[in-house]
Amino acid sequence: MKDIEVLGYKISSDPRILDEINAITPEVGAKIEQFHKLALAGKRSSIAKFLEVIEKYPNTPHFKNYLSVLYGHLEDYDKMYETNHWIVAEHPDYLFGKLNMAHEYYNKEEYHKMPEVMGETMELKALYPNREVFHINEVITFMKTAVSYFAAIGDLEQAEIRVEVMEKIGANSPDMIIANNYLYQARMRAFSERKLEEKKIRISVETKEQEIKENTKAPIFIHKEIDWLYTNGLFIDEDKFNTILSLPRESLLKDLELLLQDSIDRFGYFLDIAENEEWDEERFSFVVHAIFILGEIKAIESIDSIFNVLCQSPEYSDLYLSDFKTECFWEPIYKILENNLEICKQFMFRPGIDTYSKTVFQDMMVQLALHQPERRGEVLNWFKEVIVFFLESKFEDNVIDSELIGLLVCCLIEIEGKELLDDIIPLFEKGIVAVGTCGTYSAVEKAFKRPEKIEYKREILSAYLRYIEITSTWSGYTDEDSYFSGLEDSNNLYMPLKSEPKIGRNDPCPCGSGKKYKKCCLK
Repeated sequence: MKDIEVLGYKISSDPRILDEINAITPEVGAKIEQFHKLALAGKRSSIAKFLEVIEKYPNTPHFKNYLSVLYGHLEDYDKMYETNHWIVAEHPDYLFGKLNMAHEYYNKEEYHKMPEVMGETMELKALYPNREVFHINEVITFMKTAVSYFAAIGDLEQAEIRVEVMEKIGANSPDMIIANNYLYQARMRAFSERKLEEKKIRISVETKEQEIKENTKAPIFIHKEIDWLYTNGLFIDEDKFNTILSLPRESLLKDLELLLQDSIDRFGYFLDIAENEEWDEERFSFVVHAIFILGEIKAIESIDSIFNVLCQSPEYSDLYLSDFKTECFWEPIYKILENNLEICKQFMFRPGIDTYSKTVFQDMMVQLALHQPERRGEVLNWFKEVIVFFLESKFEDNVIDSELIGLLVCCLIEIEGKELLDDIIPLFEKGIVAVGTCGTYSAVEKAFKRPEKIEYKREILSAYLRYIEITSTWSGYTDEDSYFSGLEDSNNLYMPLKSEPKIGRNDPCPCGSGKKYKKCCLK
């Protein structure tokens, strides 16, 4: 890497810079490498060797640093912290000693102490005013630690500034990944706080309570093959699935409609199973199977049965549909209703319907605009009529849902529907937009004028290929590695960090888009 200049100092990848600063001779350098490996091996028997080499080279802080690493691997944190303080006391100019101590304060949640060792401004040049050149490892590690500090205290702006610098100089480093995780966690916390505040003033529709019947008797289907749907999850055998698709259309539709009605009639029965037995996807995927199959055969005749499912309570959705409704149901609806947009619009006008049942149709319209750009005007007109409906509705009509309207605005951003920018102003003026979902009007206006280059167009797949896509990419179906798995610190600093919860694929994205993490920044 060529030397680059940033923030008033040069950054170099030449390792001789650190050797000169720390007076490292070739002989000492070889020993440092040897003891680095010993530290990572994490054997208690190595402690004596470290104490010997430290006594022999008392002016070389690296050996003490790696002793701290060793104690960390041994989970002897008291000794690790004691060694960190020893380093700073004897080598006050050794950067990685300071950063070790900063991480100690971070792990102890004593964030106010971090500037004591890193400087009040959290700037490397301010900490070492007489130096003109820094090694890239020093810069990246310092920046990462500064990001951890600003993320912890909730100063997202300062954390983002440092992440941007890191991206310029070391985008592929493990520290870059860790710094991004700090930032995402901070955004998630801030987003959660905003959502809690907004929840207090959110305008929601009142959904019906799910009726629980005493029915426990399974229906009798025309085709015995339908019973497979009650015993197979998303890893259903392709031959079985194709066999069902090849059944006579009229009788197949009757069976699938009966299956959907069974999910309602025996809701109490299946809920009892879920609550008192181990939840098994193979027993609860039949509703998803049925809707996917109906989409695959473009069953416009059965749309009322699908609508009946979407009109059920949030408890029903939690039991049978989970993320499939918000992530996948746009696709079968697209296949069935792409030429019947009026039916979609009328569903949006129904009172008492759960937010995320209606977003299915908004998401479907986004994909229609992206897959069939010649119909863009038709899609924009659909959204305009929905906007007018919400503006003309009264709160007592039980249709105004600020979260849904916020997501509608997000949909317009996704299709760059700037033609409707003036039309959404009254929604904000009426106070029926969840700004925590789509942003304030000024933020939305900026998004329209300077759209981000994000690919919102989703591939339209056959139902069986959609199964494969889900089971090969969604959390819960794949063994996702830990966020920090396999990350080795490329710098001289190696400190165990306080564990932070990962952002779940299905959590709200911490960027504040209102989308799930897997549909937004995870991309």
